[in-house]
Amino acid sequence: MRTEVELQYREGIAHLTLRPPAGKPPTLDHEVIARLDAVCAELEGRADALVAVVLRSGSPRHFCAGANLEVMRTITAANVADWVHRGHRLMNRLEALPLPVVAVVEGYALGGGLELAMACDLIFASDAARLGQTEVKLGLVTGWGGCHRLARRVGLARAKELAFSARLVEADEAARIGLVDWAGPAAELEVHVREFTTAVAANSRAAVRETKAILAACAEGSLAESAGTEAAASERCLRDGDAPARLAQFFAARRPPPPPPA
Repeated sequence: MRTEVELQYREGIAHLTLRPPAGKPPTLDHEVIARLDAVCAELEGRADALVAVVLRSGSPRHFCAGANLEVMRTITAANVADWVHRGHRLMNRLEALPLPVVAVVEGYALGGGLELAMACDLIFASDAARLGQTEVKLGLVTGWGGCHRLARRVGLARAKELAFSARLVEADEAARIGLVDWAGPAAELEVHVREFTTAVAANSRAAVRETKAILAACAEGSLAESAGTEAAASERCLRDGDAPARLAQFFAARRPPPPPPA
């Protein structure tokens, strides 16, 4: 039995859940990666009708433990490159989805599981979360962009400390160093997720999509280059999005009432 990938839609939110066999952590193998890739394709096609994606685990103890042990037994120097590139393609596709993607982490997110969480836009964690880039314990390196995304989240020096030591980071420290974006009691986690998605839902979906693309370009481009990116995005918002309607509504609400009749 392997981890199942469940996709449900509720009130404009795509809920993506990793459901492992009973008593096991969610893990990733070739079939699970193929299913996640197919889900990404479906979400790309439905993005205009969606507010956000929420990725979580069906296990209260594990978000994801990374690669399935059966896959690890088959990995060799001759075939590992294909495994690495396949994982990169999935993580990059998840990261590039044209709507906000939130990883909800409860329990352990280890190795490839942490890489999966970091491919999301935001990570919200319960105070029971434990996160670690643990590949060096097995004599391996991050294979799915983990070093790159870890350094981008916590800074290069901190990423080195975490990756070299493979130590597990508790939720409060993870929030303090920027590895996760929110951490708190499990009872408050769902409230925070709901508050975030509700706030996003109130905004222009076209503008949120364009903003995500601008923020993604910021990591590679310069401030001068962002002028052209923002100008083009602004044109699309005004031409194709709902900016004209929202602006009209905004100005109408600010218009003073007519004077009373004399």
